[in-house]
Amino acid sequence: MALCSFLCKIGLCFLLQSAVNFDKAVDIVVSLEQRLTDLQQRINEFEEEYEGGLYSIISFRIIEIEITELHDLFQELQEKYMSNQNDLSGQIVQIVNITDRVDELQKYDRQNVVQEQRENARLRRSLSSCNDELLRTVAPPTTPHPGSCSFGALRGVSEPRSSILSHYGTSYLYGGWGNDPLPAAGKENQYWLAIMPNGNYYGNVIRIYPSFGTFLSKTSHTDVTIPGTHIQGTGGIMYENCFYFNCYNSPKLCKFNMTAKSVLSDDLPFAGHNNKFPYCRPSSCLLYTDIDLATDENGLWALYATESNFGNTVISLVNTSDLSLIKSWNTTLYKKSATNAFMVCGVMYATRFFSDEMEEIFYMFDTTTEVELNNLSIRFRKVSSGIQHINYNPRDQKLYVYSDAFLVTHDIIFG
Repeated sequence: MALCSFLCKIGLCFLLQSAVNFDKAVDIVVSLEQRLTDLQQRINEFEEEYEGGLYSIISFRIIEIEITELHDLFQELQEKYMSNQNDLSGQIVQIVNITDRVDELQKYDRQNVVQEQRENARLRRSLSSCNDELLRTVAPPTTPHPGSCSFGALRGVSEPRSSILSHYGTSYLYGGWGNDPLPAAGKENQYWLAIMPNGNYYGNVIRIYPSFGTFLSKTSHTDVTIPGTHIQGTGGIMYENCFYFNCYNSPKLCKFNMTAKSVLSDDLPFAGHNNKFPYCRPSSCLLYTDIDLATDENGLWALYATESNFGNTVISLVNTSDLSLIKSWNTTLYKKSATNAFMVCGVMYATRFFSDEMEEIFYMFDTTTEVELNNLSIRFRKVSSGIQHINYNPRDQKLYVYSDAFLVTHDIIFG
């Protein structure tokens, strides 16, 4: 450092030579000599620490104190010389220069040490930040468990909670019924019933009950006729005060507004219809069930099959405003291998015939994860051998089932 070089150049002889004439200054000179020697040693040690990057503010503070004390001794020596200032003016000038130089070196060293310490602190923070970044464990992306809702996965289906024979009697085995999952204000308690009186596969009347009480008592109902077309098959559903269904004799979706009494229709691209890909049981198929509508927490869905997907089921999320398709998923479920299907939390569940008393959920496709499983075995009891219609209502988390003219509800068991 600059201070060491400076001390090497300045000998102590001039101090000793001058001090012999001043007895009172001898002690100060001797003290200065010893203190300068000690300071030289401290500076050498500090230089080693400094060059190795190991210096500390404590080491610097000790040197700073030494320099301050030496400054005071120089000041005292200068005062001792004041009476002979003319004879010793050169020495006084040198002493003053030493004092000024020490002051400069003191400021220089302190500034450099502080600056170096700040820079090292900054580098340490930067290194620590880099180290933290390297060591940081990135949480793996969260993948929803296949088949899960926010309140759990479907674990089972309860025993029948309610069962009533259709008001039309056993003459009409094909139909559907339920409660609007997203009803208009004031219609939260309404129930609907739509049977297929014409050849068990089409009709155009929706019967509305203002409450479950009137539904049970079979009183105070209103029959609403759909103009200009017919409901084909048992896949129709009520949603947002509109009845959605497969338009008669076509691969189209129809939307009937219950208030305006108007019908909107649009193509369901490449969908099989007219018994091309219906639901089936071992002994026979369910007539004209090619296109099935379903509801869940996400909205309205269309379940159907296409030739391009080899007769396997396609799931489409429907835009209820214009009947366009928001998104579609191809599954590997051959549609004729299932007796029916429904949606829960974006997951399609398919059923099959197990016995005259039991039905089995055997397949699922999760539209969120695109995971499909065909080894499910969730069985539930039936009130009759055949099932023509199943739909899940997210508002009460029940399955609404039309089973050989019986109107049945089951609770979904989540876990």
